[in-house]
Amino acid sequence: MNAPATATLLKGAHVIDPSRNIDRIADVAIADGKICDPQRLPANAQVIDAAGSYVTPGWIDLHVHVYGTLGFADPDSIGIYQGVTSYVEAGGPGIGTMDEFLSLLEGKTVTSLYAGPFLRPMGILGLSFIESEVRSLTDVPIADWIDFHKAHPGLLRYLKVGSMSGYGAGVMKLAKGLAEILALPLYAHIGEHQLQPGKESAYDIYRVAEAGDIVTHIYHGNQCGILDADGKVLPLVRQAKARGILFDVGFGGYNFSWDVAEAAYSQDFLPDLISSDLQQFNVLGPCYSLANVMTCILKLGMPLPEVVNCVTSKVARALGMTGFAGSLKPGMPADVTVFRIESGAFELADTRSQSRMTDRRLVPTMAFKAGVRVDCEMERCRSEQNWLLQFAEDHVPDRAKWLSSRQRGFLTALATRLAPIQWDLYASERLDYQKALELQRAFHEVRLQQGLPMGEALTAVFDSLLDHPFTMQVGLFLLRVDRSLVLKRLSEVGIGRSKVA
Repeated sequence: MNAPATATLLKGAHVIDPSRNIDRIADVAIADGKICDPQRLPANAQVIDAAGSYVTPGWIDLHVHVYGTLGFADPDSIGIYQGVTSYVEAGGPGIGTMDEFLSLLEGKTVTSLYAGPFLRPMGILGLSFIESEVRSLTDVPIADWIDFHKAHPGLLRYLKVGSMSGYGAGVMKLAKGLAEILALPLYAHIGEHQLQPGKESAYDIYRVAEAGDIVTHIYHGNQCGILDADGKVLPLVRQAKARGILFDVGFGGYNFSWDVAEAAYSQDFLPDLISSDLQQFNVLGPCYSLANVMTCILKLGMPLPEVVNCVTSKVARALGMTGFAGSLKPGMPADVTVFRIESGAFELADTRSQSRMTDRRLVPTMAFKAGVRVDCEMERCRSEQNWLLQFAEDHVPDRAKWLSSRQRGFLTALATRLAPIQWDLYASERLDYQKALELQRAFHEVRLQQGLPMGEALTAVFDSLLDHPFTMQVGLFLLRVDRSLVLKRLSEVGIGRSKVA
């Protein structure tokens, strides 16, 4: 990350600021972490020649995965280093794991991190689990939700639910009721019916949702999509949009089809919001980045200013962030994205092995977060250690050597507590949710007995078993590791040994 400048002038850029209807060559000035009038910059301000580049409010990606079974070791690699100044973790944690999420990630990213927790207490469980299984809701502790939301104002930006239940609209209504209690938008996932049979009840989301709620994955090509058998946008979907329900791209790994997008766009069914749904393997393609998804929507035919609007001003309005994001108005925090339009021949793949060619693409070059400059590194996210859990099966990770005596004592106690619990690697493939909960409860029971802060306890476990740090629900993490390795390694690190396991 680059050192901050006292004051900066981005000179001669093409400025697009939909919040103020600006689309012209202009200068953008930054001082004391805020946007300011260029005339008020001090004489010693750093001048950056931005001619030939575009300058916009900092991009907001309202749907990413930086925590949990779909997350990354380096969350900023899909944030500030890709020109994104704010993002929302879309469902990785639930109310039962928000404390774990915060202890691992709060204040740890340059990119402003918000949460859109899942209705399920543990959050998203992964692709080996059928999301419509209603028993995985376990319970919906309304008082806990209210207390957490009050204790962490501004953190939660929506409540996420999957509209794929085989139990009718009940789960969606439950989520909508909780969202109303919390005064949050409902954020509904409608894709991925290739993983389970499509249910007509999936369409109930358009009846349950209300103005200001958001539906994501609108251009997916799986069952229960927005088009009928003849390729026409369903009347129910159009009615929902007319009522003020917002529609988000949510590209993801399974949920963007060129055929669906082109058919819908030709019928004037355009997205209100653009998000990436970046998650582990899709940083290697076909999603790559929010910039790539924006390029895809540009290819569809949406004008560049409106594409920018869908990741800045419109997102800020949808998520209640207009007071501090989505605008280059003087006095606003200096969250700024700088990008260029690169010409050439570029292939844009969807998630169904179809491609389109384009002659231009968006390439972020730098971003400013509260006035601090960060140069973009678009390939940073693709490092294998960033998206793949790397278990230290035959050695104790170096980081384990730096654990405190309290952490080691915790590991010894945890090994003793886990010893009576039986689990195997196959449980993670079919995802035994109840077993994951049992492992999670055991972890927290020992942590409380030992009086160890959450972050220190989680770090002790991860540092004992992984070569590179990751952030994941601890119950799901333990479920993924061979039981004999967990018990042996925790005991070994706990007593201070560091030889090969």
